[in-house]
Amino acid sequence: MKRTGEFVQSILAAAINFLALFYGARALTVNPSVLKQQLRAAGSAPDSQDINNAIHLFHTGGSVLIILSIVSIIPAGIALILLKRSHPKLGGWLLILSGAASLIEIVPGILYIIAGIMALVRKPAPQ
Repeated sequence: MKRTGEFVQSILAAAINFLALFYGARALTVNPSVLKQQLRAAGSAPDSQDINNAIHLFHTGGSVLIILSIVSIIPAGIALILLKRSHPKLGGWLLILSGAASLIEIVPGILYIIAGIMALVRKPAPQ
């Protein structure tokens, strides 16, 4: 049975997860001096504690994005392989697991969950 809907939604969600992975890695490379210059250009006068707090926030957010993206991309890739090899139930559960892992990144989480439900609910074509 063709499962084009599940494939398209899963690949779109994985692409968004890769973008989140990229931006998470980008957030880990924040330069304190550049951040200070940009905050001064914006019209605020930050002290060193404010800059340290902002850098800590960037590092924490970046780490969370990287971890959740990796944790959701790996099971989704396995699920796509299982869907292709006619194991839709297991693939559907893995897609739902990927959706739960990436639910903090709202769009990919919803796409994975919808694709997982579609894989579980669809009946195979009579042969």
